[in-house]
Parts: sequence; C-alpha cells; structure tokens
Amino acid sequence: MNFLQPLALFGLLLAFAPIIIHLLNLLRHRTQAWATTRFLLQARKSSSRVSKLKRWLTLLFRMLALAALALMLARPMTGGDSFFSLSQGSPEALVLVLDRSASMETRTEKEPKTKRERALEAFQAFAEPWPESRLVVIDTALEEPFFIDSATSVKDPALERFFGPTDTAANLPGTLLKAIDWLRETGVGTAEILLASDMQTSNWEPNRNSDTLAKIDRALSQKKDFWKLNLLQLSEPPPYNLSLAFDQINRKPKQIEPVFNLRQKGKGNELIRLSTNTNGKQGNLEVKLAAQSMLWRPSFDLENEPDEGWMSILAPNDFCPFDNTCYLTYGATEPPKVAVRSSDPRVSLILRAASQTEIGKLADTLPHTALDQKEVNLRRLIIHQGAFDQADEETLRQFVESGGSLVLFPPESPEIAGFSFLSWDAPEKMEGEDFFLASQWRKDSGLLANSSDGNRLPLDYLDIKTRRIPKQGETIANYSDGKPFLTSLTIGKGVVYAFSTLPLEDWSGLANGYVLVPAIQRLVEESSSSNSFIQSWACGGKETKDTTLFECIDKPNEKTPALHAGIYKIEGRLTAVNRPKEENESEFLKKEEITGKLPGIAPRVIDGESISDSTDRTEVWSFFLIVCLVLLLGEAFLGQPPVAKEDKTLPGNA
Repeated sequence: MNFLQPLALFGLLLAFAPIIIHLLNLLRHRTQAWATTRFLLQARKSSSRVSKLKRWLTLLFRMLALAALALMLARPMTGGDSFFSLSQGSPEALVLVLDRSASMETRTEKEPKTKRERALEAFQAFAEPWPESRLVVIDTALEEPFFIDSATSVKDPALERFFGPTDTAANLPGTLLKAIDWLRETGVGTAEILLASDMQTSNWEPNRNSDTLAKIDRALSQKKDFWKLNLLQLSEPPPYNLSLAFDQINRKPKQIEPVFNLRQKGKGNELIRLSTNTNGKQGNLEVKLAAQSMLWRPSFDLENEPDEGWMSILAPNDFCPFDNTCYLTYGATEPPKVAVRSSDPRVSLILRAASQTEIGKLADTLPHTALDQKEVNLRRLIIHQGAFDQADEETLRQFVESGGSLVLFPPESPEIAGFSFLSWDAPEKMEGEDFFLASQWRKDSGLLANSSDGNRLPLDYLDIKTRRIPKQGETIANYSDGKPFLTSLTIGKGVVYAFSTLPLEDWSGLANGYVLVPAIQRLVEESSSSNSFIQSWACGGKETKDTTLFECIDKPNEKTPALHAGIYKIEGRLTAVNRPKEENESEFLKKEEITGKLPGIAPRVIDGESISDSTDRTEVWSFFLIVCLVLLLGEAFLGQPPVAKEDKTLPGNA
C-alpha cells in the first residue's frame, strides 16, 4: 500500500490521545471508603465487569477512529481488485501516450511480445481499476487524440492503423505536450497519463527538447493533484541484433552498387544470408561480417532489368525486426558532372586527377571569371579553392541549396577568410620536423569511411605542415589537438565539405592520393547516381504525411508511406521510403535523465519488468472514512445509559 500524503501518517500518534486522557483522569480522583456507600458498592458489584468492558471498548473505538481518520488523510493507494476498493475515485480521463516508433518492435529473450504489445497490455491493466473513466489515446505516429470505448480496443485488428507497428521515429516530448494541451482545451478535471516508451535517446533528445519539457513540467505542476504522469519504461536491450541501414547508391551502366551499414550487437553468425527483391524477382546473397560494424558494398547486375527500378534487402529475423529491411530505387545512369575551380594550377591539376572517371577522363574546369549560374546548375559536384567575389558566393550557395555538393579547400592567401557560410581561421604552420596529425575520424560512413573489406584510410599517416581550420560545420575528422581536419555543413538540399589543408608540398601530403582520391571518388560516385524520376523519403516525415495519392509497389494495398517503409509510386515517381536514420541509434535514456527534467511533478516510473504489479491501483481513502464513521457510531452506542427497569414492589406497579 502506498500513500499520496505520507506526512499525514504522523496523525496515527493521535490515536493514543483517548487512553492518555483516561489515565490523566484517573490521577485526579482518589478512592475513599465511607460507611453509607459500602452497601451501594456491594449492590453495583455485579454490574462492574460490564461497565469496565464498555469503558475499554469505548477507548478502543475512539483510538481506532482517530487512526482511520489519519489513514484517510494520507490518501492510501492499493490494487484495483482489493477488498478495500469500495469506491474507485475514478479520474475523468485516462490518457495513453504511446511510442509507436520502429524501435518499439524489439523483443527480449524472456518476453516474446514486442515492447509496443507490452505497452498496450499495460494500458489495459492500468485502466481496469477505473471502468468509468474516458479512455483517450495519442500516439507518436498520428499525433492526434482519439477516444476508445474500452481498453480491450487496443487489440482490435480493425484499429491496427492506430495501434499497430510502424517504421517511423518519435518525438515523445512533443506528443506528451499535445496530450496536455488537449486536456487543457477540453477542460478535463482529473486525469491519469500513462506514457509508454522504450526510452530511445533519439526519440527524447532532452537537451534539444528542454523548452518543451519545461512547458510540460509547468503545466503538470499547476495541476499536480489532478493530472498525474506515469512513465512506463521498456528499455530492456535485446540479446542479439543485426541492423541494416542504407547509406547511398552508386549507379553504373547496367549495374548498381549500393552502400549499406551493417552492425551486429551480441554474439551471432559471421556469415549472414540475406534475401533480395529486385523489381519483384527474389534472390539470395551472403556476406561475411569482418567486424561488429562495417560498410558493405555489394554489386548487382541490371543486364536484364529496366533502367529505372527498385530493390529491397532483407536480413535474417532476430529480436529487432524493424531494422532488418532496406529499400532503394535507382534511375538511368548519367555521366559524372564534376568541375574544379582553383586559382593555383598545381592544385587544379591534382584535384582534377583525383576526381577523374573510371575511363580516365579528368574533371572539367570552371573559369576564374564570374561563374555562370546556368553552367553551375549543370554540375552535381564542384571542387573550389582560391579567390572568389561576392557574385560567386551567391552562385555557389544557390548551387548547394538546390542539392549540389561543394568541396572547399582553404585559400593560400591569409587575406581571404572564406565565404559567409563557411570560412577558415588564420593559417597555422608547424616548424622543424614536426607535423599536425589527424587522429580521429568517422570510419563507418562518409568520405573517410573504411572500404568495403574493412580497411581504413591512412589518415593518421598524413603529414601536415600548414593548416587553416574551418570555422563552420559538423566535424568529420579531428587533429590530435581536437581541431577539425574536415567538416560538413548542410545548406538546403546540398552539403558543403571543407578541408583544412591543401594538396601542396609546403602544406601537406594530400597529393600522394591515399586519402584525397578515395574521398573525392566517393563524391564522384554520388554525383553520377542522381535521377529526377526517383526520390527517397524518411517514413513518417512531412513528405509522407502530406501524401494522399500513392501506390504501394512491394506489397500492394498493404502499407502507407506515412507509417510503413517500402517502395511506393507517388505522383508518378518511384520512391523508396525507409525508417528514419535516428531509429538506427541504440542509445537509451535512464529514468533519472527524464525525471530530472521534470522536477516539479516527479512522474511515477514503472519498470517494464513489473507492469502488472505497478499499473493496477486505486485510492481507498473512502474505506477508512466509512470505518471512522462506524467506529464513532459504535462509541456513541456504548455511551448510552442503560434503560431503567420497573420495580413491581412499589405502590401503583402491582
């Protein structure tokens, strides 16, 4: 039994007040023998035992009544099926905030049901003590409150759109705030909120959502005794998981080379057998895991396939089926559209050679005069170094915003700081035989990722004498002193990459090609795989939610792009819809990281391993109120004087 107001339990000490008062009264009177009372005492001797019993029962009833009153004020909680639950005290509304992100489809070794299914069962148990309350559900996929007639409706197959699995991400603070706004707008007096989540960090992001969590804390603090938050955490990790994530696709004549991230957690087989579906044709292939995390670059022959099509890759079933499938589309091949612009002829030649095609064709050059917007728009990748004017800056910005990739190398002249959207610090030079050394970089994805066979780029063997640190962008590689060697900055639909050194002898050893060529070639491959008739979206994103006319290709009439990953035809375009990248993360929050953000309400946290024992509860203060009244009535009855008997020996009673 728990108590909502435990301080009131100190009132149990008042239960001893009647007996203390009784003992004090005994000290005030002394017994003194008197001749005329001797016969009276003998006459009442026969009834003294009954009188003493009544006195002690009266004291007992008074003590128990005060104890029951103290327990009532402490507001005890007990199970809904308890004998004490004479009055349910049902809240006006029971609200389920349901995490329907893809990671909620995870199972554990002990529990064959998914976390989402366990959350729905928990809500049924949670609602059982309060059958008179209205039931409201708001999930992270649809984000709209709706009523259900009974808790068992969460398992109705006809309502799978509202309670079934999805391939979406989640914004738990935002969804919870919408539930609170609904309670406020509809004027709900009392409510119990059950928020069920697997506590995946990407679905909470407490730092980014600190303002939202502060609003939640303020709103629930104002309604502290009326709206109560219960947090059901289902964060148990799976014993084994193999995840497959699509990174990019390289299109070549009659061939495609997609790039996947393979990650394995737990002990599993090194040889993985995967299933493929290419334009409806089933197939199989095997891959050997060389490490716990690796880039996998298979090659698929399209000799007998259409120029535009789709493919799905399916990994073996495990405890996390949500991250086992990837979808991709491909279009007609087109030649790379790469151009180099540099004020230094040596740098220009090195960069053009690093970005040459498979048949040995060097990249085009852009003139040093003002850039022509039409000519720039024909490109997919531009490598720039050296001087520029304000008109060039605006032209390159528009190029990136429209989806192009821009690779920047620092200007040699210290007077040129860079662009407004990306600039460099002043040049730094290392004297003598010492060098700046790169020590950390992303090895699982991006320009400097390991090769498909697991070999890494020798970035840490690169000798750098001069550097200019880029000021903007997300760091991809660091020097040993923590400063960035390479950064990336997203602008609109495109990306800007900024190196911190030049492929010149007095700057660095980039010209040897061991790092520069693989990095540039990966961008060249990306530039040759674009097609205006294909697109790739994240499931549950704004584009998929706004889509009303679509056709499911891989499983006709079974899925919708707003909820399920797959291959769709949307407005005539072949579209691959995959789970959002943030769902590939495997970090989970501890309960302190959330409760610490809600200091005003202290939400009750329910462990996923003890759902049934934690959710079935109700207040039972009314029982102790009834007990108190019954005891007071009993005490009053015992205090009644006895009824006098008629004496038949007296005159007139014969």
